[in-house]
Amino acid sequence: MAMQQLTLPGDIVKKHNALVRSKINISSKTASRILACLVACIRHDDTRFKDAYSVPIKNYLPDEDGRTYARAKAACKELIGATVEKEWLDPDNPDDDPIFHVMPFFTSIKYRKGNVEAEFNPKMSEVLLQLRAFFTEYNLMEYLLLPSTYSQRLFEILKSWSSLPEKVLSVAELHRLLDTPSSIRADFRQFRTRVLEKAHADIHKNTKLVFEWEPVKAGRTVEAIRFSFGPGRRTIAEAETKKAKEAKQRRLSNQRFIAAIECARGKKGECATMDNKRLVCKVCVAKELCEEMRRTGGKPFDPTKTV
Repeated sequence: MAMQQLTLPGDIVKKHNALVRSKINISSKTASRILACLVACIRHDDTRFKDAYSVPIKNYLPDEDGRTYARAKAACKELIGATVEKEWLDPDNPDDDPIFHVMPFFTSIKYRKGNVEAEFNPKMSEVLLQLRAFFTEYNLMEYLLLPSTYSQRLFEILKSWSSLPEKVLSVAELHRLLDTPSSIRADFRQFRTRVLEKAHADIHKNTKLVFEWEPVKAGRTVEAIRFSFGPGRRTIAEAETKKAKEAKQRRLSNQRFIAAIECARGKKGECATMDNKRLVCKVCVAKELCEEMRRTGGKPFDPTKTV
């Protein structure tokens, strides 16, 4: 697909963060690309939607098999069913079921003479028109070059948070936003390879968004994903992780040393059997604590002596 030859309706796609961070029910990359182009048709100074917006479909459905019309109809059917889903706790009744709101993007979709003509749902105006704060914007061409729906959606979602140093999203929330199938939800390895790693490679190859990600575990279970933004964020995160690990190792070493001293004192330097924890006994042997206990007649050890 010769994306670089596409005559774009506008350079920028602009959406309210509330829209970007909602579940959007579109399953094909073709429909997602057409939606992005339709949103890019909206001018920043528009106060209301035009009667209709039009984008050419030939760039998304090249006539390779003579079935452009059938495929165009399929894309139009998907777009007319495209919705935004939001769910939140009822502030007046927090113990009740959450509030659920679903809203369609369009009131009408038409295919004519190689173009898709769309009428936006007027209620979408609050998340697409006159946006001056809490919005996400990105380059349309970068978005069109992304080769999968997961790459497209993750690109949008992360762009909405990219002004922060990092953002942690639960795995459950990511599955909801990306609308992953049950097979991927049940297997984190599939989620890692087919979604996270693939989208990371696609986004770095085709856009200017720079990010890294790492799993956040609770025991052995991955509960969330930490996304860090900017070219130096991963180095900083790795340095902080290394520093924390070194501090933890020092604490453990000192604890084992103290335990070894107490053990040697309790046995008065006469250790016939190594019956303490293996690492504690290893410290005792390495530092010759029992031997020192016998030499000093049980006097206190040097408090500055560490492993």
